[in-house]
Amino acid sequence: MRITGSNHIELFNLQDKAQLSSPCLIVHGKCSKSTDAKMMQVSHPQLAPVTYPINEGFFKATIMLTPGENILTFVTDTNVSKTVTCSYTPLLQNPPVHMCLLIAKDSPLAYDCPKIQRDREGGNGLDLAIKKLKMGAHLMQAFTNEQMLRAGFGNRTFRFEEEFGPDYTFKQQTEMRNSVKIHIIRCNKTTSELRNHDLAQQNPKASNAGGLFGIAMETLKGYGGPFAAENKPVQAAVMFLDTHWDGNFITAHAALGGGDDRIKLAIFGSHGLYSWPTCIEDVVPYFMDDTRTSLNEVANDSGECGTHWETLNVTLGAFMHEIGHLLGCPHQVNGVMLRDYVRLNRSFLTKEAFSSKNNSYGAASPIYPKEECTWNRLDLVRFLYHPSFTLPADYYDASYLRPGMLGNFIAPQPSLYPIGKGECNISGETGIFLIELICGDLAHGSIEYLPKSLGGSGPQRNIVVSLDDLRSRLPKDKIEQFGNSFALKVLSVNASEVTIPNFPSFLNVEPIPMKKYGFSSEVVGFKSQLFGNPNGGQDAGIIPIDIRNVTALRIFHGGALDGVRVYMRRPTSTNAPPIPPRNSIKKLVHSFKAATVNENNTDSVLFGKQTNDFTDVVLEPGEYLTGFNVRSGGWVDAIQVLTSEGRVSRMMGGAGGGLGELSPPAGQYILGLQGRIGQWVDAFGIIYGPL
Repeated sequence: MRITGSNHIELFNLQDKAQLSSPCLIVHGKCSKSTDAKMMQVSHPQLAPVTYPINEGFFKATIMLTPGENILTFVTDTNVSKTVTCSYTPLLQNPPVHMCLLIAKDSPLAYDCPKIQRDREGGNGLDLAIKKLKMGAHLMQAFTNEQMLRAGFGNRTFRFEEEFGPDYTFKQQTEMRNSVKIHIIRCNKTTSELRNHDLAQQNPKASNAGGLFGIAMETLKGYGGPFAAENKPVQAAVMFLDTHWDGNFITAHAALGGGDDRIKLAIFGSHGLYSWPTCIEDVVPYFMDDTRTSLNEVANDSGECGTHWETLNVTLGAFMHEIGHLLGCPHQVNGVMLRDYVRLNRSFLTKEAFSSKNNSYGAASPIYPKEECTWNRLDLVRFLYHPSFTLPADYYDASYLRPGMLGNFIAPQPSLYPIGKGECNISGETGIFLIELICGDLAHGSIEYLPKSLGGSGPQRNIVVSLDDLRSRLPKDKIEQFGNSFALKVLSVNASEVTIPNFPSFLNVEPIPMKKYGFSSEVVGFKSQLFGNPNGGQDAGIIPIDIRNVTALRIFHGGALDGVRVYMRRPTSTNAPPIPPRNSIKKLVHSFKAATVNENNTDSVLFGKQTNDFTDVVLEPGEYLTGFNVRSGGWVDAIQVLTSEGRVSRMMGGAGGGLGELSPPAGQYILGLQGRIGQWVDAFGIIYGPL
């Protein structure tokens, strides 16, 4: 007879009536010593029951959910039980990650697998590969959800694209329901072409070690379907099925993540797929499988895959690492984005198997959270503001704009303006949520701005930072190691991040006396950051402009920005007209009409080159220039004119490049243009200061 003793079973991370957005959870719990239990079974009215070990009174259960209400009953082998009810809602509005298997045009449709595992699982063909990828996807979701919860960000994770069909998540139960969709995509390369040593990432003499990334990218674009979308990035995680260990190299494999404005991509090989579980019942046994790796048949990746469970850690964890890159994460000082996934098993277990790498048993039972693999805190903050992680409750937080609310709108990247005395003004149209201090290649300090609903101040549209304060956030040994130099990375909501490589040097600029450029003696200016290539072309020097007298701008452009001519009225007296207050209320109420520059009684200055193709932007009486939106990459693709009346011109030039904004801090004004000129404008910036 079952004994109901809910007070004898404690669930650390699952509350009754919890609202969940992940189809898979890792539930951590503890049984009181009086139960003397060794096993815990979790049952669900619609799913098969699964049993998990209890070690030293602790257990971890990897649990699948169904959309809607889920009644979960935890029962020990000593008949103590606890029941909780939770709700799982798939967040279909969030952009998914598409899981893909890329196969050669003559693929044998099999992955590397030792004979002992083929015999256990009944083969190593395409059907098993699909099951393993589906299960691996769920484990990544469950792990990430738990990490977000621990950070205080609630139950949230990214989703994979799903489809309705037979679900093989459970060993003894096949039902028709939604499960992770695996796109089977055939490329135009043969197996031998994919396995060419010149494409093998781990071959030090490879002539094209990153070539598989380009092959995957072009194959996705040719496949069409979701990857044909033109107006927003699509996210794809691609595994090469035809990866093969040939005794020298792991061929048809590369671990890479990144992408472009169209497709965010992660790629990996199938060389360790044999070690992945095929169903939920296999999760614990496979993470405990200490079968020695047969090096005559399969690879020992990085020398860390001496047993099957270690292979599972490294290959599943490294694939998740590359998915982290496609979600915007750089390398970190610890966590998945370093190599902490070598202990990924600990997130799913309370006892660790024998490690061939360490020639010993690892963490003592039970395994506590501090001993587990993690996402770095900075990764989790990025996820919090990523559209793939949006929760319905986020829409009710007025402290910031959620990316999911903005559709395809992409904001300009943050702008930085030195203002003297070791201080810098940073602005971001949609709100700055994270500042990172980079020493070498990794972040060693940070400032985060969490939404108000999570106890923060909300993303900031304008902040001032000081060099002294930033340095105080860095470890002393890093300051000594890098000689007080560090890079500053700024992230704002739904915008490209910006990095200033040597931030102290960026701030260490002398104010520019503007008297020699026609301004009064008390006016000093500062150089803004440059958009485009700061090392391209020739320095254009300072092109002064007095915005109080500007009447029009002529933008020379084709597929890129060629130049800017600024027209200014000839002053009728020594006193320039006063600057009226900026009127942001009128923003986008009315736009520029077609007009031609009236060159009578005007002077002009030219930045860049004059060509036959141009667009004129004519200002109204009392209106003045307040800034530019800039599209740039390796050069300046296009600019857009902003004015005090809130008017915004069309983007003039090409459609490429990332979006940035040049608009001086409050109380300061444009005093001139600066940049570098090559065949066209290679870099563009402004001079700004008080008037």
